[in-house]
Amino acid sequence: MAPPHESQMPFIRNLASSDRKLRIASLESLQTFLASRSSLQETDAQKLWKGLFYALWMTDRPLPQQRLATDLAELLFVLKPACVTPWLRGFWVVVDAQWTDIDVLRLEKFLLLVRRVFAAHVRLAKQHAFQGETVDALVAVLAEFPFEAEGDLRKVPVGIRLHALDLWVDELEREGALAVTGDDEAAAGAFVKRLGDLVLGLKRCPVKPVRERCEDSYDDERLPWSKATGEEDEEADGQEGEEEWGGFQD
Repeated sequence: MAPPHESQMPFIRNLASSDRKLRIASLESLQTFLASRSSLQETDAQKLWKGLFYALWMTDRPLPQQRLATDLAELLFVLKPACVTPWLRGFWVVVDAQWTDIDVLRLEKFLLLVRRVFAAHVRLAKQHAFQGETVDALVAVLAEFPFEAEGDLRKVPVGIRLHALDLWVDELEREGALAVTGDDEAAAGAFVKRLGDLVLGLKRCPVKPVRERCEDSYDDERLPWSKATGEEDEEADGQEGEEEWGGFQD
């Protein structure tokens, strides 16, 4: 992978540093910078994500890699609403463009980064009670990138698509979106259904592995429609058993 522009290098080196204090200071500087922005051009977001991608690329050892992946995903939560969409689109554009160049020794940490960023999408939706303009924007970004249905592999590599299908239910469950009760229950259910509809739409995707994977993904037993089907089947089996049992005859 080519390094970012030299003006970014001190910052990038600090994020990838083995010195914890240096990493924290660099991360705090980035958080302050992002929080101060009232708007963000998508080209600027892409430049930042290229640098952050390179920082993770250069980070050695599992624990620092895991911490950095988590920290990068959580940058979303310091942004003002107007910056959310360009920031997330910038992430997906960069990670999709770089994905096929990731060697097998580095793949695990970037799989984790995608998982953490997807979870951040869900957590932000939860913070907005699963409804409103920000949530609509989150769903639109997911529809455009990991759940893109046209099968344009130049835009979204197959590896990203399959990884998203593997993780989306895990992250919905981990972030509590599948167990919401009270005032937000209906909105949470609608949000989960919207993501489910994106996955269901992949049945028409021209990429065969995606079509095959999406069916198992959509039928995950943790999802509300799968639970409802399972309960109906159990009830039907019970009724059938009652009808078949005639009791002992004298």
